[in-house]
Amino acid sequence: MNTEFGSGNDSLNNEIIQWGYKQLLSLGYTLKNSLPENVLNTPWSYVVRFSTSDGYFYLKHTPELFALEPTIIKILHDQFHASVPTVIAHNSELNCFLMKDAGRSLREVLKNKFDEALLCKAIEQFTCLQIAVSDCVDVFLDIGVPDYRLDKLPGLYKELISKNDLLMADGLSEVEISKLEKLIPKVSNLCKKLDGYSIKQTIVQPDFNDNNTLIDDMSQDITIIDLGEIVISHPFFSLLNCLEQIKKHHALTEKDNTYLKIKNACFKNYMNFFDSKEHLSDAIATAQLLHIIYGISYQYRFMIACGRERLMSFQHWKLSNLLKEFIALYTIDVHSRK
Repeated sequence: MNTEFGSGNDSLNNEIIQWGYKQLLSLGYTLKNSLPENVLNTPWSYVVRFSTSDGYFYLKHTPELFALEPTIIKILHDQFHASVPTVIAHNSELNCFLMKDAGRSLREVLKNKFDEALLCKAIEQFTCLQIAVSDCVDVFLDIGVPDYRLDKLPGLYKELISKNDLLMADGLSEVEISKLEKLIPKVSNLCKKLDGYSIKQTIVQPDFNDNNTLIDDMSQDITIIDLGEIVISHPFFSLLNCLEQIKKHHALTEKDNTYLKIKNACFKNYMNFFDSKEHLSDAIATAQLLHIIYGISYQYRFMIACGRERLMSFQHWKLSNLLKEFIALYTIDVHSRK
């Protein structure tokens, strides 16, 4: 069943809630309240929380393009023993699923008291998972996880910038679109360069950060969440996003010792794939240039899944800004290498 997604769709939301309510009762849980608590209601995710005698359970609904999440979670749990949410029920027709509570947002914990070691532990756990999955990416590609590997990125970029009407409606000029077209060979060269290093491509959580990481107060177990949007691409893209979010939300700069330790944690497990620190640094710098291209491709997919107008209404539309940023960044990079 192809359901319309978005905030304000009360009829669909009520149907989803009724399904979740009945599932919990059928599984023997006693609900403390007849109605769940609203947690999130955006174009990309609708989440409510049920309070039961056995703790909290979360009901999540996503657009159809992101509805692979419970299947992805099952694969990660069963085949890779990953610390992911525990799914107790799944409705493929309504694109929703129920999962057990896994704790508080790590960002919430860090805002209260910044714990560098705890954050590094979460990053270590995630990079170990990426490396474990890297030999088995076909398992995810076979179920429909998008293929954003480096040999595919230039084609995805070229496809997007050919959509002149969309780009011009989004505020780009013909001159800017022409500049983007001229950068196609540069994108290809950057992809070939990064692919030349012996890092296997793997799962990329587009928004891997401390807010999409949960920690259980009692067990201190760390759980990675928000897995419906993963793609197969270069692992550094997840880590670069994490570092950007850390700077943004915890007032760190790239020169701070704390930031440098966190950055080291991000790439520590990949050091053995390089014959020198200089080559690792070069790979990171190349990935930073390509991270915008990856982001552009991901944002376009996000638009298809959620709708451009809905994203704009939530001030969550970045496509033209990312394209302009890439023009400026690559110009700066070219000048710096002269």
